[in-house]
Amino acid sequence: MTGPRTTVIVPCWNDGRFVRDAVASVRRQDRPVRVVVVDDGSTDPETQAALADLERDSVRVIRQRNRGVSGARTVALNAADTEFVLALDADDVLVDGVLGAMIDALDANPQAAAAWGDQSAFGADDYVNPAWPTLDPWLITYMNRISVTALYRREALEEVGGWTLEDGYEDWDVWLALAEKGWSGAHIGRPHLRYRQHHGSDAAARGLARDRERHDDVTRLLRDRHPNLFTARRWTRGESIAPRAIRWAFSAIDAIPRIGDARRHRLHDLALRALMPSMRPLVDGRRQAGPLGNVLRRLR
Repeated sequence: MTGPRTTVIVPCWNDGRFVRDAVASVRRQDRPVRVVVVDDGSTDPETQAALADLERDSVRVIRQRNRGVSGARTVALNAADTEFVLALDADDVLVDGVLGAMIDALDANPQAAAAWGDQSAFGADDYVNPAWPTLDPWLITYMNRISVTALYRREALEEVGGWTLEDGYEDWDVWLALAEKGWSGAHIGRPHLRYRQHHGSDAAARGLARDRERHDDVTRLLRDRHPNLFTARRWTRGESIAPRAIRWAFSAIDAIPRIGDARRHRLHDLALRALMPSMRPLVDGRRQAGPLGNVLRRLR
């Protein structure tokens, strides 16, 4: 009998109210799995008690000084020896029965670095946030629509060095790094994650507005880290204003007061669906000749 093919890594910093639910959702999956929880310097007694309970229940807990979520994930990644690794935040839960679907997707797509689904939010607001259907090296430079919670090939994560940014955009950075190495991805066609919303709609709207304001700074940082992808994007985009139109549309939507996250995300999705057709034909630039065309083909 073979052992589990998957290790689920759960960074935990003072998440004692939720971490048991996260681990329970892993144990309800339809495939054998190992769980590694990294205590990232938690200080509150509730979290310490929850982690002690998990240890008594045969969950491996690694304790370290506070290094941030990327550092915690990387410690767990280094401790894993399975074929696949799934990153799960301590306050979220997996949808029942999705692990098998993600493993099957990776088995069927050897060039895929990871498999994922859509996010189903719960808590302050309930909605489904659709993800990109694949890891497209052109689209991912404009916007990240793939959760950090995905099933990864461990070799792919190790190839790009795991999660290294600590500014809240480490997930986008990893997807860019994987695309830059030529990996693809696989969407399982349904939600795989229940994402906990901690704040009400107004607070979420303010957070989204701040994210939009930071977009240019973050893009500059990521462009410096992944120059080939962004150079290729500039070469293929032509005169399309669709990417800027998407950012304008999102900013306008986020400025609407008290519409709720569910309506806000539906409007985001409608804006993407309306503008994506004018963006996608530009991806054909990968077939162009010349040095950048070679880069584009390699990235695919």
